[in-house]
Order: sequence, then C-alpha cells, then structure tokens
Amino acid sequence: MSSAIWYLYEFARKKWMERFADARTDPEIASAPSRFRDFPEVEKELCISCGACTFSCPSPGAIQLVRDEESDMIFPVIDTSRCIRCGFCVEVCPTDPKTLKNGENYLIREEYQILPKEKVYIADEYLCIKCKKCLDACKVDAISFSDNKIQVDQSKCVSCGDCMEACPVKGAIKETYISNVDEQKEINKMLIELLEKKIETDVEKIRKTPGFDPNKIIKIELPIVEIMEKSREILPNDELIMKFIEKITDRLKMNIITWNEDLCKKCKLCVNECPTGAISYNEKTNKVERDTEKCLRCSICYQTCPFGVPSLFVARFLLEDDKILITLNPSRIAMGGR
Repeated sequence: MSSAIWYLYEFARKKWMERFADARTDPEIASAPSRFRDFPEVEKELCISCGACTFSCPSPGAIQLVRDEESDMIFPVIDTSRCIRCGFCVEVCPTDPKTLKNGENYLIREEYQILPKEKVYIADEYLCIKCKKCLDACKVDAISFSDNKIQVDQSKCVSCGDCMEACPVKGAIKETYISNVDEQKEINKMLIELLEKKIETDVEKIRKTPGFDPNKIIKIELPIVEIMEKSREILPNDELIMKFIEKITDRLKMNIITWNEDLCKKCKLCVNECPTGAISYNEKTNKVERDTEKCLRCSICYQTCPFGVPSLFVARFLLEDDKILITLNPSRIAMGGR
C-alpha cells in the first residue's frame, strides 16, 4: 500500500511532469562535444596505403587494410566490435588532410606537438652577471629572473640559441646536450686527467729552472690534437667534442700544488696536518714525501709549511683555436699574503 502511495505522489509532482515538457529529440541527445572520441571514420580517397594505422593499433584485428576490387583502392576498415577508440591510428596517419578522423585528438593538434630536443640551454649561475639580455632575446618567454638568478623554463624553451648569442659573457648560457650523457662524462674525465698531467709535468720543469719565482703567473699551452684523438674513440663527432671541451674549460678551475723539497727542514708539520695521508716522512731517505695520487690539493700543507716547500697555484683555462691556454695564478690565501 505504501508503495502505491509513493508512486502516486511522484506522478503528481510538478518536477516529474516538467521532464516530459523538456524531453529532447534523438539528434539532440546524440550530439557529442568536440572532445568526444568516437570510432574512427575513414575517407578512403585520401589513403596512401602506407599501413601506419594497422601497425599502431594496440587492439588485434580492429583495423585492417582492404582492397576495393572496382576502384583497386586500398584503405583501412574499422571493426567497431574490436576498436577501443584510442586514436593511435589517427595520430600516426601521415596524410594531410588525414584519412582517419575520430573527433578531437590533442596529440595531433599543432599547439600540443612536442618536438624532440637534442639540446637544452641553461644559465650558469657561477658565470652569469645578471645583465638580463637573454630575457630580451628570448622570443617565447622561456627565461625569467627570480631569486637573483636567471632561470630557463625547459617546457617553453624551443632551443633556438638566441639567448646564448645575446649573452655577453662566454659560457654564462650553456648549450647542454641531452643525448650522449655518458660520453660527455667520459670526455670530461679524460680531459681533466690530461690537463692535470700536463700542468704537473710542465710546472715541475718550470720550477727547476734557474730564477723560478713561485709568486709569478705561469702560462702553459696544451694542443687539443691529443684530446681530439682520444675523444673520437669515445664519441666520433668533432663538432660535439669541441662544444664539450669549450663547456668544460669555460668554468673549470683547478688547484695545483708544487713541491720544492730543497726548502724542507723536516719539521713534519705538514705530515700531521694532511687529511688524506698524502704527505709522509720516509725515515730511510730522511725526506718528507708527497704522494700526488692521494693529494686532494686542499692547500692545508701550503698554509701550514713555514718554509714555502709547497706552492699553490690556481689554474684557469681558455679554449682558443687549436689549443687550451692554461694560466696558473699564485695563491695569496696564507702566509701573510705571500
């Protein structure tokens, strides 16, 4: 009894009656928004029979190429009982206009196309002088200035390189390659090892020359022929190698320790202070010796020794044509500014 009363009550409600008045026809109900992805429609006259749609389809048998015997045309046919309306076939279709259509597909809208990047541009905070010229040069507003530093929004950057051309400081905007990361690391490690070896060998020769003054600047040149030969074994691309070398030398700074044992008085202060055990006293030879393999070039020995046995130089680098220019500046961090 209560159920019958409820149905009568619902039938008498004004709102229930309004639903009949607002009823829509079938076409109105069937109209779908543009974002609705229906089964793909085929315009066979546009098809070039490439088969890309069949290869991209993740549902077996949902799309097949057929041949029309009368027109001898080959085109895709969609099996709606198997199609999952993913839109992959529409995405990969190369014809313009497309042979396959299935409503709006954001993957094939031009404003959403994502082009693969080979390189990105970043601001080097160490070298940047905050002149903001890169902001004016960027046409897509990918560069901003916040927290007192230049920042590049990689989601907006189109890798045009205008920012690097506008930058007045060499190396402040860096062109970084996304691919070949492992090769870049290998070249970086190899280059630093070569530079260290070259500097230590040449400085030792210079130190032994008559009239050597540890307070004067030392200049050394390293031809890049050997570097290029070894780098080609890692990555056979001269253009990329040169860019990697330039990027490394722009910022690289290295401490160099020289050791003049003739000045040593065997006080052994450096032996006790060295954090890595690189300096030791050899009782057999009665000499304080330095192991270059263990040395971190932290300069503690330089600051501790009262007789000037260790000398500390700060090496900076510049790539110029076919050579790397190395400038070694004597340090002034200790011993009363010596």
